Amino acid sequence: MKIARPRQLEPDLWLLDLLFQGTPGVVAAYLITGPYGHTLVETGPGSTLQMLERAVEDAGFRLGDITQILVTHIHLDHAGASGSLLRRLPDARLFVHPRGARHMIDPSKLLASATRIYADRMEELWGAFEPCPPDRVSTLADGEEIHCGVRTLTALHTPGHASHHIAFHDPERRSAFTGDVGGVRLQGASYVRPPTPPPDIDIPAWHASVQRLKALDLRALDLTHFGRFDDATRHFDDLLFRLDDWTEWVAERVAEGRSPVAMAAALQLRTDTEVAHEIETADMAAAYELATPARMTVDGLARYVRSRAS
Repeated sequence: MKIARPRQLEPDLWLLDLLFQGTPGVVAAYLITGPYGHTLVETGPGSTLQMLERAVEDAGFRLGDITQILVTHIHLDHAGASGSLLRRLPDARLFVHPRGARHMIDPSKLLASATRIYADRMEELWGAFEPCPPDRVSTLADGEEIHCGVRTLTALHTPGHASHHIAFHDPERRSAFTGDVGGVRLQGASYVRPPTPPPDIDIPAWHASVQRLKALDLRALDLTHFGRFDDATRHFDDLLFRLDDWTEWVAERVAEGRSPVAMAAALQLRTDTEVAHEIETADMAAAYELATPARMTVDGLARYVRSRAS
């Protein structure tokens, strides 16, 4: 098994690399430790559950001491291991957006939708997505606080990437776990890529969510894809620029009748070239594509463009 050492960001905060598909620096979870139980922010997919347990142990803790699981949204790469974890952690609770709770309790529709996209690669990519017991799923209202060790996080409803998205703000430390509304940016890069899978991309809502985060004057962004960054304003500006640029780029090609396959190939070539211009390694471009595939980007934006037109 490949190993990626956990990174201690603060005395009570650890960045855990889940080595998604054997690739470092693509999918993260965060462990907040506390004297009466630990909090996990994001679970990763079921396919990385073994790596998650190994990472928690390598940080010096026990998986069994996790009492809270917070997910930014219910997509498979962020929340897929939740049910499996709850089965193994009888004292733990899952905290999720109100719109996402029912899909964590009964993931059948979510999995059916994902299966239409990933077909026979579902198990390889995502592993098991087990249902969560209803009595152990709690919802978080916008602005609601949750205590995690010595920290108090505020749940901020931040739609745009998904209608059921939450960013978790730590006012005392001026940091936030941004999930996907904060974009995809890999370690060593300044390039921010907007993840725009179907079905509920909402560009104006995404802008509003980012402006809400910008107004917090954050010192640190903790991204699921991937890691900590300390240039929040520049990061958010780059995200919104590319989000708008790609939306118009897709809109033009939809109007021309281009196929999704052709658009995805062109967008991947474009982004690979832009990433390579900044960091001269093919590995970085491949990791960005693994974190947020061009075909998902095109499909989500094309759906948004068509819904806006209608």
